[in-house]
Amino acid sequence: MWLVASFGAFVLVGSMALMAFFQHLTKVEEEVALESLGKANALFLDQSNFPQTKYMADQLGRVMGADVEFRESTGETSADGRARSGTDLLEVGFKLKNGSEVWFSKKKNQPGAIPFWKRIDAQLALGSFWALSLLFSVLIGRKVTRPLAKLAAVIPEIGGDRPLSGLPVSGPQEIVSLANALAKAHGSLVEEREKRRHAERLALLGRMATSLAHEVRNPVAAIRLHAQLLERACETAEKMSATLIVSEAERIEFLVNQWLRYAKPEPVKMVQVDLVELVTDACHGLSLQAIHAGVVIHQEIDPNWGEHEVRGDRERLRQVLCNLLLNAIQSMPKGGQLKLRVMPGLLEVEDQGVGFSSQALERFGEPFHSEREGGMGLGLAVSKEIIESHGGKISVENLPERGACVRIVWPKPQNER
Repeated sequence: MWLVASFGAFVLVGSMALMAFFQHLTKVEEEVALESLGKANALFLDQSNFPQTKYMADQLGRVMGADVEFRESTGETSADGRARSGTDLLEVGFKLKNGSEVWFSKKKNQPGAIPFWKRIDAQLALGSFWALSLLFSVLIGRKVTRPLAKLAAVIPEIGGDRPLSGLPVSGPQEIVSLANALAKAHGSLVEEREKRRHAERLALLGRMATSLAHEVRNPVAAIRLHAQLLERACETAEKMSATLIVSEAERIEFLVNQWLRYAKPEPVKMVQVDLVELVTDACHGLSLQAIHAGVVIHQEIDPNWGEHEVRGDRERLRQVLCNLLLNAIQSMPKGGQLKLRVMPGLLEVEDQGVGFSSQALERFGEPFHSEREGGMGLGLAVSKEIIESHGGKISVENLPERGACVRIVWPKPQNER
């Protein structure tokens, strides 16, 4: 509406201005024509000896097509050869050599005179102005309708899997605001859909984990019990095998518990946790797997022991460390070095494996995504959820030479903020 109103006002004002200009131009041309005609006739009267009578004035006026009048000169006279316009009369006066004055006058807009709106130049000017205005309106209209067309093309894609493309970023403020609103709505719909998918996965995982845990726990408990009895009765040579059976049974039980905790998370039990002690415990629990894979674990502990305490759920943080260490060990099937670095507010796990693919880096922390054969894709997802529930951040990156690094940043204590 504002565009139509603005264009209409522009055309109306421009047309009125042009009409006023040509009306003034017609008036000026009439004055100039009367001045030229009067000057020529005044010069003719000066050079002739015609009597300055009313009869002579009427005859001269009939020839000129104007009214002619001879007047006696006064001290205050305006017979200076310049045309003067009255209400409906145009007149001009000249002084003659004999001291008298001759005045020529004619009515405005006499029959037969061409009105200013019928002038060819006026019609051409108005036509050109309207044509340029139309062209200008088309260009302005396209500038407005093109962003609207882009918005109309994008609307069917709102809420889809692909990001919105082609949204106008420049133009009228209303169009840009609408484009931003559509982009925001698209982001909200995508986020809501992802939350729904995540909830559906959790519900499915919960049903699977509950039934699987019931079927697995009992035989695993029996295997571990008998392996522990066998470990006590065996000689030294067989004891390592029995110990490995117990360790693998504990690992199966750990995986089952991990599924259950991810599907049905329990409230976090916050206590003071010593990271150094937790790291040592996790490394000890996975020492047999590391030895079997030919992986050497190096612990690099910062000497500031007092600053390695964090507030969190000890069992869940131990689960995170076990997940990260186990992933690092499994990424080096031919052996290698595993560095576990503990610093104030920071924990890093570095391996010498093949590193993460670009797709794995992009989908980091997404459940059920694993590039390892036989992997469930829950280790990093569980770890990410646990760390974020503690107010921390977890990130992954590939090292320049070889391997990958998983970094955990702990939140600062309240008294340090």
